[in-house]
Amino acid sequence: MLEYRVRGSSSVGRMSASQAEGRGFESRLPLHPHPPRGVTVRNQLVEISRRFAADNISPGTSGNISVRDPQGRTFWITPSGMDFSQLMETDLVEIDVASGNIISGDRIPSSEVPLHVLTYQRRPDVQGIVHTHSLFATMFSTLNRPIKAVHYQLARVGDEVPLADYATYGTQELADRATNALGLGNAVLLKNHGLLAVGESLGDAYRNALDVEWVAHLYFLGLQIGEPDVLTHEELERIRAQFKDYGQKP
Repeated sequence: MLEYRVRGSSSVGRMSASQAEGRGFESRLPLHPHPPRGVTVRNQLVEISRRFAADNISPGTSGNISVRDPQGRTFWITPSGMDFSQLMETDLVEIDVASGNIISGDRIPSSEVPLHVLTYQRRPDVQGIVHTHSLFATMFSTLNRPIKAVHYQLARVGDEVPLADYATYGTQELADRATNALGLGNAVLLKNHGLLAVGESLGDAYRNALDVEWVAHLYFLGLQIGEPDVLTHEELERIRAQFKDYGQKP
């Protein structure tokens, strides 16, 4: 959590890194959609893991994160049951994309290795994966209800966040159902389980996970009053075109 002082007061408050950014506070854990020169994918996986913990996006040690190695034949994944805020590069496990076998690493990898393996196999464009049990996205998964684009913040993810049928965590059945529902999109809800977000970089995948959770929260609040309007496919296509020129270029 980040600390901030209320202007004109001696009171000290606390908020997560993502809340700080959304309210104009400077996070001490900057998100790099694409690693700066000299930063390895393992460096970035540790950085994103620590931000994952600071943002409190998933309870306890739940969730998992991976990044494809630049050579494309393997990926690095977080270990099972360890505190994300304490992870080091030596805790990461390298997995072969083709076989799902462990290549290197001393830790037991995340139980969701099959989910990551099949996602990388079926989506050569995906370079990073973030799986969360974030509160509002997971809530929609329990309602068997996709997350609609009630705000253009979801445009990078897709026209909506679809829902994969339930399967036990860590199984090949879950991997099959999740990747089938994901298709060519960038996020999918796992029924009664959580969220899977992907991206062309690990930073993109993490941003997509945050965007889905924010829109899910907004959608939930809107539903307390009525039925929110949903943006059309045509409008989302216009938004995606404008996003191409948004922000600073690497």
